[in-house]
Amino acid sequence: METLIALFILFLAAFVHGLAGFAFALLAVPLLSFLWPLKEIVPLMALLGFVLNGLLFFSLRKHFYPKRILTLLLGALFGVPAGAVFLSKAPEGELKFILGITLISYGLWGVINPRARPVLSDLWGLFFGFLAGALGAALNTPGPPVVIYVTLKNWPKEEVKSTLQGYFLLLLILIIISHFLEGLITWSVGKRFFWFAPTTVLGLFLGHRLYFRLSLKLYMRLLYAILILAGILTLTE
Repeated sequence: METLIALFILFLAAFVHGLAGFAFALLAVPLLSFLWPLKEIVPLMALLGFVLNGLLFFSLRKHFYPKRILTLLLGALFGVPAGAVFLSKAPEGELKFILGITLISYGLWGVINPRARPVLSDLWGLFFGFLAGALGAALNTPGPPVVIYVTLKNWPKEEVKSTLQGYFLLLLILIIISHFLEGLITWSVGKRFFWFAPTTVLGLFLGHRLYFRLSLKLYMRLLYAILILAGILTLTE
């Protein structure tokens, strides 16, 4: 029964990820925490997330502009080591509370505020990249800071989604290396990765097919709604 529940959770999270371009770990980690220890879930999500983001990036590669993720990656270089140390040595309760409140607040603001958003400069990528790196290594939830950043750039939805995939793909390489150095990637994590990978890929494929039917307005509202849901899950875990 535990395996079936995990399969359903990963399929659903991968479906949403294929639809929105993020939220795989955001949705899966809180739900899987009822089944397994967090220190086993987070490295597993990093490995599965690398596969999912790699497949999406390949699909959207024509809409990707490398310069757009440079500042995000520079910030992540400092954030990832900090987050990995936090996961291996410190409790995550306070970080989860802050993350949950931030997600809900920004998601609600995005849903109910129809006015034009302020447009951030590329230098803000350093700040949001650091946050994404730290959250990614600590809780495998790098998505929220990057999603907030790209929603304030006024890009087309294909460019938003491709930027997310390109950044997450490179970030996950750093996270996986940090997890390995901290001894978090174990034989048990590896077995689960190979067991659950086919289900997650299927969910990703179906969600990505539905994505092409979304308008930019609907797509952005979906991103905000997922942030709210992820915030609620983070607070109630």
